[in-house]
Amino acid sequence: MKKLLFLSACLSTSLFAQAQISITASDMPVNNDTLRYSTAAPTAGASINLQQTGANTVWNFSTLSPISQGVDQYKSALSVNPIYALTIATTAYGYKIADTLNLGAALPLPVTITDVYTFFSKKTNPARFVAEAFAAKISGLSTPINYSDEDEWYYFPLTYNRVDSSTYKLSVNLPTLGALDQNGKRKTVVDGWGTIVTPYASTPVNCLRIRSEINEIDTFTFSGQKFGFPRNSVDYKWLANGEHYPLLWITTNKTGTTETIASIRYRDSYRVITSVDALAKKTISELRVYPNPAASLISFEVPAHWTTYQVQLFNQAGAMVASYHNQHELAISTLASGLYVVQVIAGNDIAYAKFQK
Repeated sequence: MKKLLFLSACLSTSLFAQAQISITASDMPVNNDTLRYSTAAPTAGASINLQQTGANTVWNFSTLSPISQGVDQYKSALSVNPIYALTIATTAYGYKIADTLNLGAALPLPVTITDVYTFFSKKTNPARFVAEAFAAKISGLSTPINYSDEDEWYYFPLTYNRVDSSTYKLSVNLPTLGALDQNGKRKTVVDGWGTIVTPYASTPVNCLRIRSEINEIDTFTFSGQKFGFPRNSVDYKWLANGEHYPLLWITTNKTGTTETIASIRYRDSYRVITSVDALAKKTISELRVYPNPAASLISFEVPAHWTTYQVQLFNQAGAMVASYHNQHELAISTLASGLYVVQVIAGNDIAYAKFQK
């Protein structure tokens, strides 16, 4: 009898350890949250199988090694800048997503964009978590902008096999210069449940895995010219109750049906890291291309830490005419004469350059 009770207790413990959970609005970040995370090198993704998912899955990422740390501090629009509260709802709260968006000479936009924030809200009817506003200092001027079509990150409750699709739109007017427009689609699938282990979650934690595919076009209009840049990416997030931040968050760049891991971050506590990637912050920067103008071949230099990067080439109409992987010399002899833009994506870093054929 005691043996039967012992076996029953073990079975009950096993079932509890891998319980199927649901994620609700209470599991999202709240105002004044300070959420620390570590980043791992994208090359660590070589041992990660993103196809491993489904019911009752055991994910073990305990071997991830941090190369840097960051903190997302959620603040109300009012506390970030009182001017923002004139446009953005006082109930919205968000975090700084970049210190600087520096387009430089890659695109002829004579402005600086600094202190870039995204603000979120929890909405009802239906219950959802949305990005509802953007704010930044554009050439020193505090500029808050609400999404004309909010970006719905999640609909609640998140449960296994739930599928949601939504669109979003954001337009930033640059007085006397032009505009920045962002149009996107997001499809979110809860494609797995089980337990996860990370350097932070050292014992198995019940979780859901959420896959969000994002197809976005960023359009820059200025000086009478328009440039469109498609961005196709996938976010994989392992969410747990009460954490307010993904236990693991992997982003891939998607070209056709091929996905390349661009960034890996996970919920963490404070660590002393001796080898810090100082360029791990999300930035948009200038890329030098030479020769320019060019007839048959162009080259560009990338930082040494960019071990994996995607290259896309766009014409002036915004159409992608070529894409490459880990190539810094591009043959352009078959291209028609005109103005082109090179976009390079390496993890959280994005660089642009303009050249004339």
